[in-house]
Amino acid sequence: MKYSLPIYRRSIYALALGALLALTTQCSVSEQVKERPSNRATGSIGSADEQRENRAYEQMQYRLNFVDEARLGGQDILFVRQAADLTSPQQAKLQSALAAGNLPLRLRMRIYARNPGKETVQLRQLDYQVLLDGKELTTGSTGAGTEIESSAIVTLPVAVDLNVPADRTAGSTPAAFAANLTDFTGRGRRLTVRARPSYVGAAGRVSQPNEFQPLELVTAKR
Repeated sequence: MKYSLPIYRRSIYALALGALLALTTQCSVSEQVKERPSNRATGSIGSADEQRENRAYEQMQYRLNFVDEARLGGQDILFVRQAADLTSPQQAKLQSALAAGNLPLRLRMRIYARNPGKETVQLRQLDYQVLLDGKELTTGSTGAGTEIESSAIVTLPVAVDLNVPADRTAGSTPAAFAANLTDFTGRGRRLTVRARPSYVGAAGRVSQPNEFQPLELVTAKR
């Protein structure tokens, strides 16, 4: 013959068992919390690292060197300061190329990245904008994955290769378009560059300014 506990005794037994399971679970969770570091402590370390990295980024300096190479329609225009510096046959050849829609412009420049700080900086890339007469000529990036050690200066190449459309000459001749294009020393400087670096921190954090900044020349006074 089977016997069963009264209903009220079964209820008490169920409540006791539930309390025991709850207590065991709480102890287990408590032990887990003790075994791993607190989120607050981890966040404090991360913030200190980020602040140190940000200070290193703010100290970085970027300067633009002079144009190393400049060709328009295959002709050297590096020292062309006025249209008359190109001979009549050269001008005629450039004009024919423009009319045919095949007037390539090739520019080669350098940006010097200087790290005056005490921390090594990992450059993710340097985005740049090349402007001619205040209007955007082209965009690009350079220096991908470049490590810049403390007190080091790194050269970052800038390459411009594009076909000049007729509307970019503003109704003038290709010779006039080429005039003074590469002269960075005169008051009528036509070519300027703006840049925006992005960095990668030790923990993989990517940092990038919101705006592009104009680059001073290497000859500018500090």
